[in-house]
Amino acid sequence: MTPDAIPTPDAAGIDALLAGHALGDLEPAEREQLATLLRQRPELRRRLEEFSTTLELLPLALPATAVPPPALRRRLLEPRPQPRPWRLWLVPSLLAAGLLVLAGELHQTRQQLAGLQRQLAPAPLADPRLMPLQAVQPGQKAVGEVLVTGNRTHNLLTLSHLPPLPPQRTYRLWATVAGKTVGCVHFVPDARGQVAMPIPLSPTSQASAVSVSIEGDPNGQEPRGPMLLTSSL
Repeated sequence: MTPDAIPTPDAAGIDALLAGHALGDLEPAEREQLATLLRQRPELRRRLEEFSTTLELLPLALPATAVPPPALRRRLLEPRPQPRPWRLWLVPSLLAAGLLVLAGELHQTRQQLAGLQRQLAPAPLADPRLMPLQAVQPGQKAVGEVLVTGNRTHNLLTLSHLPPLPPQRTYRLWATVAGKTVGCVHFVPDARGQVAMPIPLSPTSQASAVSVSIEGDPNGQEPRGPMLLTSSL
């Protein structure tokens, strides 16, 4: 069969081929199929490297066996009598059965590796955008913004002109996601009323709006205190 005649597998089939290459158990036809795919889709080479990295996370190694006792070693080294005729076909049969079991386990391991790689695939990056925060009450000077950076590590929260907090109170950032208000980080500004800090990607990367309130419980499930800033004005 020529490379052009090899059928193109679906996404799951491609993952299985990449996993098989990482495990080193591809059949000749599968190796030819993978080579054709890599020529047609060079971007798969990076995913092939990801499979090799993922393989290091999969506990494939078998536990080491203990050193056999001396008595067993002597028995193994003793000359063995001529095997009986029925043993001549029994040993190959047992070996064949063992190979079938090993092949089944290897196939299962390949599927597990492919599934693990799909689970570890990074989520798509959010588009960079800015959500400005404005004071809710007229006359307040507090301003700020949440920057969705578009990277894989963090977003940024910057605020200024925040009024001093009452005792036992903290500021809390909230995000509106799919119509629901979700708590983000709590924080205390510096003496000048300023804040500049990295914040987790979630939930602000998925937010349609953000807001800041003054709260008594830094881990509350919903805002209960006065709202100071919002991006939805």
